[in-house]
Parts: sequence; C-alpha cells; structure tokens
Amino acid sequence: MRTSTPRLTTAGALAVAATIGFTAPAAATPPQGVTAETLAELELAPSLIPPPPAGHPPVPDEVEGTLRRIEIAPGGSTGWHHHNGHVQGLVVAGTLSRVLADCSRVDSPAGSWVTEEPGGDHVGLNLGTTPLVMLVTYVLPDDEPFAEDAPARCP
Repeated sequence: MRTSTPRLTTAGALAVAATIGFTAPAAATPPQGVTAETLAELELAPSLIPPPPAGHPPVPDEVEGTLRRIEIAPGGSTGWHHHNGHVQGLVVAGTLSRVLADCSRVDSPAGSWVTEEPGGDHVGLNLGTTPLVMLVTYVLPDDEPFAEDAPARCP
C-alpha cells in the first residue's frame, strides 16, 4: 500500500471538509481485500468546520482532517468497526454494502454519499464483482485512529 501525506494550508481545510469520506479498515473481524491511500492530511481550525449533523458529537478544539482513497476488492470486507468522529464518503465505483449494528443492510451504489454515525458499529462489504472505490473524509480529534475494532454483531 502506497501512502502519501501532503500537508495543506488552512485554506485547504474547507476543500477537505467539503469532500466526502467513509470507513477505514478494522481488525476485530479482520479486513480482507482492503487497501487505503492517504491523499491529504491537515490541521483544521474548528471555526472553519460547519456544525456537525444531529446526533454527532461536537467538534473538539484540536482537529485533524484526512482524505483517503479506500478500495475493497470483490468479496472484501472492512471488518466490524466504528468511528469516534465525523466520517463521510463518496462511493466512486462499485456498490458499498454496509451491515449495521441492528443487522440491517444498506447498499450504496456509485455516486452515493455515505455518513457514519460516531460510535455506530458496522462492517463495509463489496458483494459485487468489480472493485469498490470510495473517497473518505475523516474529521477526528488529534491522534484519534481512523477506526476502532468492534465485535461482529451479525452472522
């Protein structure tokens, strides 16, 4: 996996904050067929970030924004995990299938915007026959991991 991490200025914060985001691989149920490439990282001033959606925690004083390209191979899985901050994504190619903590499944085809609830356990799957590609934006407290492991909740 190749990772590049250009640093952006505060002016670039709005571009990343407006860009879409989604999940990172987790290890409670091991990820399979997942690669991630960091496209950009930056420190964000909370005053530049719009208020979070209902149900999301407030934005902390020290925030990092990261834009990543996530690819899941056919039959691949992120493993069960959750995020401790604001994560949004754009499905660029393929269809993302997410199984949520209540065992419901949500399918998001290419062109779909995806938002993850902070702390909401889920697994991302590629049930298709072509690679699934997403652009993912994470707005997290400094030094917070992209995702934390969660126990598998559904068969």
